[in-house]
Amino acid sequence: MRPAVGVAAVLLSSVVLCWAVLFHGLGWTALYRESGGSCTRAECPEGLVTVLLLAFGFSFGGMALLAFALGKATSPGRGAVVAAVVAGVLAGLLPGWFGYQWIRGEQGKNDSPVKAAEPLEMAWQAPLDRPATVKGLRGWSVGDSVVRVRTDGLSAYAVKDGKERWNVTAPVRESVCARSAHPSKGIGLVAYGRHLKPCATLAAVRLDDGATLWKQTLKGEGIGKGIALGGATAVALEDGAVRGRSAESGGEQWKRPLPERCEALAVGATAARTLVVEECRPAKTDGVVTARLLALDTATGKEEWATKLPVESAGTASVYSVEPAVVGFQETDDRGTRAVLTFDERGTVRTALPFSGRLGDLDVRRSDADLMTEGPFVAGDTLVAAVQKPGDTLPQYVAGYSITDGRELWRTGELGVIGALTLRPDGRVAALTAGWPRSDIVVLDPAAKGAMRKTSLGKEAPVSIDAEMLAVRDGYVVINRYTDGEPPVFALR
Repeated sequence: MRPAVGVAAVLLSSVVLCWAVLFHGLGWTALYRESGGSCTRAECPEGLVTVLLLAFGFSFGGMALLAFALGKATSPGRGAVVAAVVAGVLAGLLPGWFGYQWIRGEQGKNDSPVKAAEPLEMAWQAPLDRPATVKGLRGWSVGDSVVRVRTDGLSAYAVKDGKERWNVTAPVRESVCARSAHPSKGIGLVAYGRHLKPCATLAAVRLDDGATLWKQTLKGEGIGKGIALGGATAVALEDGAVRGRSAESGGEQWKRPLPERCEALAVGATAARTLVVEECRPAKTDGVVTARLLALDTATGKEEWATKLPVESAGTASVYSVEPAVVGFQETDDRGTRAVLTFDERGTVRTALPFSGRLGDLDVRRSDADLMTEGPFVAGDTLVAAVQKPGDTLPQYVAGYSITDGRELWRTGELGVIGALTLRPDGRVAALTAGWPRSDIVVLDPAAKGAMRKTSLGKEAPVSIDAEMLAVRDGYVVINRYTDGEPPVFALR
């Protein structure tokens, strides 16, 4: 072989071997970090199977080419061969890195602490519930504590080590019958009621020490379909009215009576705006049910806008997001509206995304009384929800939809059974998979076409059939609302 040809062959083989080493190193490291060291082809992170296959191909091809070139090289050319090997390795680094990024798609472009995270570990778990008859309702994350709302009261745990910080017991013979979806300014809102009696005792609890700031007994039928906190205002759907109170003192700030034959189905609030879904029965027996979405100023109760909903029969509703306005409505009429409805800033309906379609069912709350499901969540202009494909009995996918026109923007591959879903403070969505032989946390970036990173617990997490996950500093806290041997609360980090 001519010396020049031999050197060129060595240079080429060195480039290929450089890619082999690079793809092996990056690929196996990614497999360990994102999938706990193993995955099936269907659930492997994007592009990882291709990377590992190419790594082996480059290894065999590069070694064969290098052996052939070295065997044919003449003695005077061996010094040049060594230089060619070094040059080939250096020349292959940058193209190999860019090639890896291109194969992995968006994952190679988005750097975050989650992507570099080590496999998850169980940090702590709380003792089993006593008495065993209590049930969890919802969890709140506030500062360095998480609060679990149970039917018999509230319990706070330290995020760091799981130690119980305080406990508030429900009044004698009363149970928690309503709670705000989120705390505000370090305050949580709950309501209590007696067995088979109205949910008539409203209370605000300071979440750093469990002190009850105020408690009021309501008249009539008490709390209707929900309570909410927005800034310094507590909003309650009461008997015949929507009422705003000071979250700190309980003093009334405003009251909005409901029209005759109408009731409020759902409420959601931020510091600036409160959304109320209102349903009205027809005046005549052959009439149709009507419904509206009301936007109110949270501090004053003044109406900002009201929009008629495409509804003709009674139903249930849930507020998914206040700003932007996104609600769900499910009519009793099977052919009626059963969809996620999105609105612009003036209250005009943007789109209706059906709960159930040809590509699967959205695993979303259908009413505020539905505690089995968390979500959907709105991140920017994207609605993110767990999805159950036709034929499946449980959701195993997550998808993102445009709140502007309802288009499906992206969908993950099969992740495994999704036990909980949560919106992180950074706008990303984390999904916890529950099932043998291991549980994973999959973090999705709605702004990057659903680009994801996976970290693994390495074993099956004690997630119950009804769980909620909260994003906390350096990890997650999972609250099992229904337990059958699982801990009521545990932390992953």
